[in-house]
Amino acid sequence: MTAIKFEHVNKSFGRQKVIDDLSFEIEENTVCGFLGLNGAGKTTSFRLLNGLIPADSGNIEILGEKVTSGQPNAQIKFLQDVPEFYAYMTAREYLKFICDLNALSDADKKISEKLALVGLTEARNKRIGSFSRGMKQRIGIAANIIAEPKVLLLDEPVSALDPVGRKVVFDLIESLKGKMTIFFSTHIIDDVERVSDKIIMIHHGKKILDGSVQEMKEHFKSDALELEFLNVDDLQRFVGEFSTYRPMREGDKLMVKLSSSDLNTLQEAVFSFLSQTQMMVSSVRIASPSLEEIFVTEVETEGLPERYSSEEARK
Repeated sequence: MTAIKFEHVNKSFGRQKVIDDLSFEIEENTVCGFLGLNGAGKTTSFRLLNGLIPADSGNIEILGEKVTSGQPNAQIKFLQDVPEFYAYMTAREYLKFICDLNALSDADKKISEKLALVGLTEARNKRIGSFSRGMKQRIGIAANIIAEPKVLLLDEPVSALDPVGRKVVFDLIESLKGKMTIFFSTHIIDDVERVSDKIIMIHHGKKILDGSVQEMKEHFKSDALELEFLNVDDLQRFVGEFSTYRPMREGDKLMVKLSSSDLNTLQEAVFSFLSQTQMMVSSVRIASPSLEEIFVTEVETEGLPERYSSEEARK
């Protein structure tokens, strides 16, 4: 079943078009990364999904139900990039407050489970005002999943966290895979590769790519072969043999990339040479661009903006 659907959605603020004919679908119980530069329209898309603002045109659906501005959908929860809390409350008190708002039964059990899930059991009686940014993100996620929503939206969930905090949050997202649809936005490419089943890239409010990491790399793969060698002598000998293929070194690594319009013939020649010389290599693979290379290429194709203001100013 489709969990989230955008159909030709448009949204402008004054003369500025922030969402431009945006269409995509996300299947139920998948993790989807929403990738775009600051100001690309990610947060506006989330606000549209929540019914916090109306679209100018187009259709938005959550689990087959049309999203209407001003009418929140109980099946969806949204954690903003800078969540706000009652700082005087403890973690346990805050989750009890959320349980009461949602009229949940077995509150004590649910609170204990969610505190354990986000790694805050020992901090359950500490005031949220004393929490680090990473701890606040985790209690925010706990508060948003305690009612077991069908769809969870996370706006830049790790943008201000250190590497340890980032890992904790993405481990948490990984643990929720298959239990709900998770749609998270980011401008950090490593984030989407880490946990995403699907990736949607947008730029200037337009979708530029949509698919899994593997599908994108397969679509953009080049007619080139990459080899990594164990020692410099073998690398130099190999380059001397295959100089007609215009080999290219890869930084400081003992690697060479061979480009050819006939990849099959190139592979046959390479494997024959390696077999005859008994030369050892650590890897041989068809070259495929990184997600970062794909994203940068597509963004450059669309055209970089002359300047970017803050995320808040562009939403």
